[in-house]
Amino acid sequence: MTSPWSPRREVSPQTSRLLIERAHEELVAGNAVERRMRDVRPLVQESWRRSLASLVGAEGLPPLDLATAALEEYRRTHPLASVMDMIRALLLPGEAAESGVVVAVGDAAGRLLWVEGDHHIRTLTGDMGFIAGANWSEGAVGTSAPGTALELDRSVQIRGAEHFNRLVQSWSCTAVPVHDPESRRILGVIDVTGGDDTITPQAQLLVDATARAIEGELLVARLRARAA
Repeated sequence: MTSPWSPRREVSPQTSRLLIERAHEELVAGNAVERRMRDVRPLVQESWRRSLASLVGAEGLPPLDLATAALEEYRRTHPLASVMDMIRALLLPGEAAESGVVVAVGDAAGRLLWVEGDHHIRTLTGDMGFIAGANWSEGAVGTSAPGTALELDRSVQIRGAEHFNRLVQSWSCTAVPVHDPESRRILGVIDVTGGDDTITPQAQLLVDATARAIEGELLVARLRARAA
């Protein structure tokens, strides 16, 4: 029996990405891929299969569900609007325009309401439709951190080639749902997108802690309103 403390033989990130890309191509082509799927995390395998079942294309931009006027009105009344300054302070401190990441906040349906952060990264990710008003649910664009986090109701990290949509495979992301502090229904999702720094264990802890802090702030604000 192998000791849990024994050194593990890990494939290089480059080899891992290549194996995942091959499995994805075979799956999208409709070929039998059980052998190749052994190189893909179960969470991603299941998400890919849901994406196929939803007839999500492997390329193409997400639908823009909310145009400018509708987006502005919806954001104004959304429960997470009141905590956006707190999200910025926790995830985009200092020079947000040069942070190296994009922070997106979406609703329970996966529609992005705020997309902020590094100007250069926002320009690049905007080319693949990662913009406010776009639908990034799993049913719309396939496997991605925000959409899959909402689907599973838990924090999720998706690395590069694990995305179902080829246009997204240059990026990595961590996302976590935000819940109503009393009913526990999902209010929305917080996502951090960028390079490999966004999918470290520390990044997941930070995004998870941000969501919990937001839920706590919503509860405090609600209790204060009731006491007024």
